[in-house]
Amino acid sequence: MNTGPSNSSGNSSATDADHHARGAFLALVSTALVASNYITAKVALQSLNLETFFLLWFAAGSALAVGHQLVKMRLRCFTELVHHGRALLPMAALGAVSNLLFFAGVGLLDPAISAICYRTELIFAVLLGMLTLGERLNRMEWCGFALVVAGLVVIYYRGDATLGLGSLVMVVSALIGVVSNWLAKRTDPGVEVGLMVAARCLGSLALAAVYVLATGRFDVNVPPLPLAMVALGALLGPFLSFVCYFAALRYMDFSKVSILRNSEPVFAAVYGLIFLGSLPGGRQLAGCALVLAGVVLVAVFRPETRAGRPTS
Repeated sequence: MNTGPSNSSGNSSATDADHHARGAFLALVSTALVASNYITAKVALQSLNLETFFLLWFAAGSALAVGHQLVKMRLRCFTELVHHGRALLPMAALGAVSNLLFFAGVGLLDPAISAICYRTELIFAVLLGMLTLGERLNRMEWCGFALVVAGLVVIYYRGDATLGLGSLVMVVSALIGVVSNWLAKRTDPGVEVGLMVAARCLGSLALAAVYVLATGRFDVNVPPLPLAMVALGALLGPFLSFVCYFAALRYMDFSKVSILRNSEPVFAAVYGLIFLGSLPGGRQLAGCALVLAGVVLVAVFRPETRAGRPTS
């Protein structure tokens, strides 16, 4: 599934605009898909322990990702995974650790709050882009970041120890996940997006297997509802959402995709209201509003420097 653009030079402005539109669309579709994980994972984790959930989740995701590549590439997919293993392994390993921490955090927090906490990814991603890709922030973007930080302080500052622990877990997960995604951005464009997704899922599956063996906590009696949530979540999250996300990275800047993915709390809050009947409290909603205002400010006033150009 090589959904990235071709590596031609001298693109016209119309082609650049088309790349930007495709990248934005893929980033937003990826966000809508992955935001559903706050619901599917939350429901599944109400009946399953973390070890059982984590193993089943990425077993299903790996089956989908590898199965898709087998249909497309047949057995060549395994030789390609081995061939690109050195490049894909760090990305997959860090993604696996980030996933484990992410689901631990989801089990501790309200879906919308989980999404907001994980959105610290925006700060990490843009800073990494500045340090490694030569990107710069203008005055309005700094104002946007100030709003984001203010909103996160409003959300985090509570006496609830569970919220504090969950917030810390989600922030660390976000930091590690950003580094993993940054490595994905720097992966050779010739590597199939589907192979990258398969490597990421297999890495998480390997960590889940080690974790289960170390703890000895795997429940073989899985009720139908959480099993269905695991299957649905694995399809929408580890598989489809990352196919779209890695494809978006082929069309847009790393930081620009990260900015667009900060619409995730909106999707998570809507899903939480519809499927769980839950919304954050007034203080947390105020924090969410500050964060989203900052995200909009950064997105609207960010100059179109490199965004929209295909990865070289």
